Amino acid sequence: MLELSKIKGKDSIRKASWMKIQEITMRDPFVFTDRQRGCYFLYGTDMGTCDGAANIDPCFLCYVSEDLDNFYGPYVVFEPEKGFWGVKHYWAPEVYLHNGKYYMLATFKDGIKEDRGTGILAADAPEGPFYDYSKGHTTLPGHECLDGTLYWDDMGVPWIVFCHEWTEIYYGKIKALPLKLDLSGVDDFSREVVIVDTQSDFLPWLRHMKDERVGKTGYLTDAPFLYRLKDGKLLLMWSSYSIQEYQPGGEGGYAIAGCISRSGKIEGPWEHLPKLLLDKNAGHSALFIDLQGDLKLISHCNDTLHGQEYPIVLSVKEEDDWLSIKWDR
Repeated sequence: MLELSKIKGKDSIRKASWMKIQEITMRDPFVFTDRQRGCYFLYGTDMGTCDGAANIDPCFLCYVSEDLDNFYGPYVVFEPEKGFWGVKHYWAPEVYLHNGKYYMLATFKDGIKEDRGTGILAADAPEGPFYDYSKGHTTLPGHECLDGTLYWDDMGVPWIVFCHEWTEIYYGKIKALPLKLDLSGVDDFSREVVIVDTQSDFLPWLRHMKDERVGKTGYLTDAPFLYRLKDGKLLLMWSSYSIQEYQPGGEGGYAIAGCISRSGKIEGPWEHLPKLLLDKNAGHSALFIDLQGDLKLISHCNDTLHGQEYPIVLSVKEEDDWLSIKWDR
């Protein structure tokens, strides 16, 4: 049984309780496996707290589990201090252990007429408390970016891989920039790599994203996540919206797509994979290894039913230079 006394998380305004994973309302889920304590931490975009409410400032929450079915929480893992640069849109947190510290990459909006970008927070435990580490975002200054993820190449160089938002440029892109070794910021903007460009890449499954709130139509790019296959090839998993019945059973909603660098290098060249991993109105996915050593995928379902999204965990395996879902879980 999970020893909650070992989890030093801060209580949120919501009363913590046990719940099934499908009872947690969340977008952009991410799981960190804590092998020392034999448990999992679940983070994500909480629509009730990502922009704050009433006199409550925005924050990030987490839940803890030992079996990926039953979770306890929420705990507060990050609360902004006075003067913190990110004022709203607390989205898509991901947590990594590096050199004995825990780093959270998360999207924030600076403010009115200011940039959106991914910043880096740090903590001494996966349940926080996290504090501002990068002192600003680590994506492209002067632009709208989001969904940063962390990747280390074969030389030990950390990279931030992120989305250049369709709401600014209409044709969304996924880019990569090398970070300083201490993860405090971008090392060299001249080494920018473009992995996905919806303007020049021919993607027969991709459909327009229309947002009536902002009066824009374009091609959305979301949720990059990198994974190295056993043979050394490098995969990029990402999400957008598909045309209906692109492949049998495809729902024409939020989907999980992939591309591959057969060189194994983040610089590519990158090739789009024709088969969607999942086309069931679910996406914004990440991969993790569970406590038994098995590869798992976490995504959110009900993407178009805002306020009703929930996480799902599926077993996956490597297959034909891509991944496939093991539906027997």
